[in-house]
Amino acid sequence: MTDPLANVQRLVDDWERNAEEKAARYEAMRQEVERISITASAAGGAVSVTVGANGIPSAVTMTAAVSRLRPEQIAAAVMEAMGKAQAGYPAELARIVGETVGETPSGQHIVAVAERNFPQPEADAPPAPPRRRSGDDGDFTDESYLR
Repeated sequence: MTDPLANVQRLVDDWERNAEEKAARYEAMRQEVERISITASAAGGAVSVTVGANGIPSAVTMTAAVSRLRPEQIAAAVMEAMGKAQAGYPAELARIVGETVGETPSGQHIVAVAERNFPQPEADAPPAPPRRRSGDDGDFTDESYLR
């Protein structure tokens, strides 16, 4: 006959061991996620953006080639490169989650949130030309020189 107290103790020990293993896997995931670094470029490599943990930009670099771009093209290139880098974040996060915590509901939720926050960029459509408001003199202000 088995001792009920021994069975309870074994169940508690198993639960504790599983909790410690799970905590270790999530800690490993956290450490790997903190090391994420994804860089993408735009405008023929003139602009690069690096995103890190949580898809937050950590660096923006530009080459001398940006001198041939208009300000609105530089801004568009920064946004394009950032979007490309962030679009790679969910896949990298999914890889890390798969290697550390596996196909758990919480792991799937973490990846789903990243996919929702950082969707794949739209197909490479040419950027729309900047639109001017009627009466816009192109000096980047809302003020008239007639005032």
